[in-house]
Amino acid sequence: MSGFSENEIRPAALLNEYLRLSAEDALTLAHIPGALAKRWCPGCGGQTQRPAFVKNGFPIVHCDECQTLYVSPSPTTEALSAFYRDSPSSNYWASVFFPAVAEARRASIFTPRAARVAALIEAHSSQHPDDELFDVGAGAGLFLEEFKAVSRETRVAAIEPGALHAQNLRRQAVRVFEGYAADAARDPEWAGKAACVTCFEVIEHIPETVDLLQALRQLTRPGGLIVLSGLSGDGFDIQTLGVHSKAISPPHHLTFLSMKGVKAAVNRAGLTLIDLFTPGELDVDIVRNAALEDPSRIEDVTLRKRVLDDDAQARTALQEKLKQTRKSSHMWIVAARPTTDRDVASA
Repeated sequence: MSGFSENEIRPAALLNEYLRLSAEDALTLAHIPGALAKRWCPGCGGQTQRPAFVKNGFPIVHCDECQTLYVSPSPTTEALSAFYRDSPSSNYWASVFFPAVAEARRASIFTPRAARVAALIEAHSSQHPDDELFDVGAGAGLFLEEFKAVSRETRVAAIEPGALHAQNLRRQAVRVFEGYAADAARDPEWAGKAACVTCFEVIEHIPETVDLLQALRQLTRPGGLIVLSGLSGDGFDIQTLGVHSKAISPPHHLTFLSMKGVKAAVNRAGLTLIDLFTPGELDVDIVRNAALEDPSRIEDVTLRKRVLDDDAQARTALQEKLKQTRKSSHMWIVAARPTTDRDVASA
């Protein structure tokens, strides 16, 4: 298979405890008056939806127009802000889960991520001596550390709502906006300043995709680059496992854009789509691990036999095919802010 496994970056015992806490938090959140609101498709904006299943007490629906998978009703922005500030599952992720896997993730995720972003900037962006990269949702700052190692000429800054993460980033001598992307986009010191804005594994956590994309657009200078990664509802493991997918974990994960939904959302946000690809390495491993835990989680008997009985070479070939056909659940979105208002109108 790939150079790393699911268990290396998501040890089963830690992940299952995190998911247990998430399910308990979901019940608590669902009973807070006014915490939930109906939403329409975060991709295309379509208002025709059909039920898929219920997870952690939250209805999951499909958009009939673009096939995006999403939670509705979902927590409001205000409820999510409070939830991430102080909930058992969020605290467990920050204090136990992530510290335990940080160095494993540095090697398997953050170092190659930094190299890929540097290559995208070189390929798609005009570079200047005063270029600055903003990382939205910078967390512990591992990506920025690795990016500075491969692109020393580009200055970096962080947009991070978590107080502890923001404090740690400042200790690393990183310029920080302590808040959300939409808040930074209204600040004259940040709006329109970035040559490149990155935002990793955030898009699935928020109810309003287009609002996030528009905030990222406002942070980027005209012609600047925007790079995101997140979960795709078209992905093999999500499509195969459905309700049993550990990636589908409201109230943390609320949005699983389809490829069609991504294109619609990018267009609605006034951005130009440059590339959309799925470089994920773990879909087959995730499905196989689910089948090893409980074979009934895979209804398709032929597929179940394939992931359980095929050798490593065959599983690697299947994963490569998923990547090439954009059927991995880990997707990257590369977009640009148009250089003029005329470009926005025609995007």
